[in-house]
Amino acid sequence: MPRDRIEMSNDPSVLVVGAGLAGLAAAYELRRNGVNAQVLEASARPGGRTKRQMIGGFQVDLGANLFLETYGTARQMADRLGVPLARTPLPVHSGIYRNGRFHGLYGGGGPVSLLKTAKTMLSFQLLSPRGVWRASRLARLLEARKDALDFDDPSRILDLDTVESAARFLEAEVGTESLEWLFGPGLSGYTFAHPEQVGAAYAMATLWHNGLKSDAWPCLPKGGMGAFVDALVDACGPCISLSTPVRRVVLEGQVAKGAVTDAGLVEADAVVCATTASEALKIVPGLPSNFRDTLHKVTYSRCCRVFFGVESSPLPPDWYAVGIPRQTGSLIAGMSNAAVLAPEVAPEGKALIDALAIDSQADELFALSDGGIEERVLAEICRFAPRMSREPIFAHVHRWPEAVCLSPGGTMSALHRMRQEGGVRGLFLAGEYMGVPSVNAALRSGLDAAGAALEWLGTGRRGTGPGPWIPVGK
Repeated sequence: MPRDRIEMSNDPSVLVVGAGLAGLAAAYELRRNGVNAQVLEASARPGGRTKRQMIGGFQVDLGANLFLETYGTARQMADRLGVPLARTPLPVHSGIYRNGRFHGLYGGGGPVSLLKTAKTMLSFQLLSPRGVWRASRLARLLEARKDALDFDDPSRILDLDTVESAARFLEAEVGTESLEWLFGPGLSGYTFAHPEQVGAAYAMATLWHNGLKSDAWPCLPKGGMGAFVDALVDACGPCISLSTPVRRVVLEGQVAKGAVTDAGLVEADAVVCATTASEALKIVPGLPSNFRDTLHKVTYSRCCRVFFGVESSPLPPDWYAVGIPRQTGSLIAGMSNAAVLAPEVAPEGKALIDALAIDSQADELFALSDGGIEERVLAEICRFAPRMSREPIFAHVHRWPEAVCLSPGGTMSALHRMRQEGGVRGLFLAGEYMGVPSVNAALRSGLDAAGAALEWLGTGRRGTGPGPWIPVGK
């Protein structure tokens, strides 16, 4: 297990701020190349947003819980760490609520799934005939742009990263009906935000890899995301100091020199700041204006997730998730049964329901007690899925004021320019916001930051993760 004390040697060293996936990936790559790396983590546990909690035999993933097969960096790291990956037992079968019922959409790309989805669309109950015709355009449009929608090399997507929001893009391409009753609810389920808050380029990548790509299929580390994080922590060795918040990253003459903790100054030859963009702005005073202006563009969704352990799922058999469009006036944007894709998270035969409230609905719930939230959300689930048990085995509330990076229009391009311009020597930024936001981007950014730090230290080594090395500080 990580140690709770700071211990640095006199060798050239890199200080990594944050032990989320980006920070752990950076530390792993630095230590693998023989560099003394020390990780300072504010919380009492490593892993950042991959937190898992055990409740009465249920494994509740409060953050990221799946990989996609198109996550090249994540797959390669799992292979290096000896963590097997396997496709989930089923692809993502889902539904959208309209006109008093849920309408099924079936993933995996097989003929049966395609026929079932076609039946849904041609019933014209979810969308009108014109809406179906316009919606079909999006898959063809993104198919033509698929090479740009790469989670491992964000430079490919820059031509698509205009100032346009997902809402404006989708309304122009597929119309208001498809935006509000099909693609918008799906996008909200992945980003925990409304389409107006999400950048168009990020939305294209998200929608393509999470369903419009006909053979899209999620995969799981054996033992779940917790097993992947544990393997990464073990590979980093005894270099992680928990419950050690960094109060300030020290810059002298626009050169990073270390960080201040409650125990005092920790000196280092380079610093990797692997936090959220908002936290980086707080703890790194004196950033050049181009850094600060760019980091201020980064925004995050906010959500309230409420988990219920129940005897059986209120959703149709083998359905993973359902979206509830905002036009319904619902408190929740959707819900899922985690046990469909990861049966080990629930005792045999039982279901783990994850209900999601976003944006202003989340704010409304934040003001309540946990008990009040559970009561409101359970009533809302029963409104749309009457088979939901009114006496769950357990309920758990997770407030998430900074959930998923939204990459508003133009943000990825601005971050790319910032990397090219540089600014603070020996300071390297990492986090999901540095790429196409995802678990993969967090890992990729950590490897990239480590590679840039290796060059800064003049070790003669380059990091060996996949993809280009892009220094943040020169």
